[in-house]
Amino acid sequence: MRKIAYLVLFLIMLPILIGGAISCKSSPSPSSSLDESTLRAYADPATETTLQGLSENNLAKYIQYGNAQFKAAVTQQILDTTASQISGELGTYQSKEFLRTEEQEGYVIVHYKVQFTKGSVGVRMVFDNDHLDAGQWFE
Repeated sequence: MRKIAYLVLFLIMLPILIGGAISCKSSPSPSSSLDESTLRAYADPATETTLQGLSENNLAKYIQYGNAQFKAAVTQQILDTTASQISGELGTYQSKEFLRTEEQEGYVIVHYKVQFTKGSVGVRMVFDNDHLDAGQWFE
């Protein structure tokens, strides 16, 4: 499972990380400045569509809420590989449960517990200032 998490992280986030969008060395700090209802109004539907797109191996759906960097980073080949690994290890996407949010270097990170047919996993969705998906991390 860890191999899949690291591969997905690497494949999806590498171009963003190289561009300096998110620094993995900084420690996350909970933020009280986030309005949960406002944040969830954009994060929940974007996360739902992204996870459905991954489960269906549907590139257009997967990147629908992505920012320009996310869309440029995810090709059909990357999605094919990632979707195959997630599907093989976890099955198909079933549901998500909101856990918490935090801010980090100008990004909003939303933590979910995501249920697949074969088990559950933590997923962090990263959103930019325009409320667009800037990354997705499987834990």
